[in-house]
Amino acid sequence: MTEHLFEYISIILLLFSVGLYLLRHKIKSYFQSPSIQISQATFGKRVKEGYISLLNLLYHNSDKEDLEREIRDISTQRADGRYVGGYSKETNEFDTESFVLDYFYEIINYTDNQNTNFIFTINSPLNIEEFNNKLRASLPKMAREIEFPLLSNSKLEEMLLAYQEKLNKYKVQISYLSDGSDSYYFLLHPLDKEDAVKKAIKDIGLKSRVLNSN
Repeated sequence: MTEHLFEYISIILLLFSVGLYLLRHKIKSYFQSPSIQISQATFGKRVKEGYISLLNLLYHNSDKEDLEREIRDISTQRADGRYVGGYSKETNEFDTESFVLDYFYEIINYTDNQNTNFIFTINSPLNIEEFNNKLRASLPKMAREIEFPLLSNSKLEEMLLAYQEKLNKYKVQISYLSDGSDSYYFLLHPLDKEDAVKKAIKDIGLKSRVLNSN
């Protein structure tokens, strides 16, 4: 009797262990998303569409048709495979980081050469006069007469918050990007387009900082 009891207990424990193993893998597969592989063509199209969205969302003084043509030309050049591997990896895999940064710098260099302020660049230490001039050139006409404070000794975020307080009265938002260098890249957009701008910046593979004065 005791011998059969031990057999029954052993079988029950075995079945319980098998069931627990299967359940664990089922739970794991349920909560873990499969890894997503994205092709160069798909990623490149998303980046291009992100820049075109920004072209129509931001306040800037660039010629829209001219800049959109440049964005499409950059995308066409990148479709030939020159950027597979990038500059930071010795591999045949598509390097998204290199693609994103190279694309971004091409856009910045182009607009700088055109003396336009699609996404305008200011190097550190911040030149307040240069910043004010580029900012004012990008603003819609209704906001160009704003008197900005001269806060040359302030930290970047403190200064931007002071500017933001003035800009919000005209429903304008200022955001900025940083690539980890001594340069900052500023964007101006309607206050109510903040979510759309964030999405477009995510599509181009970058992150932005949006300051709220409230």
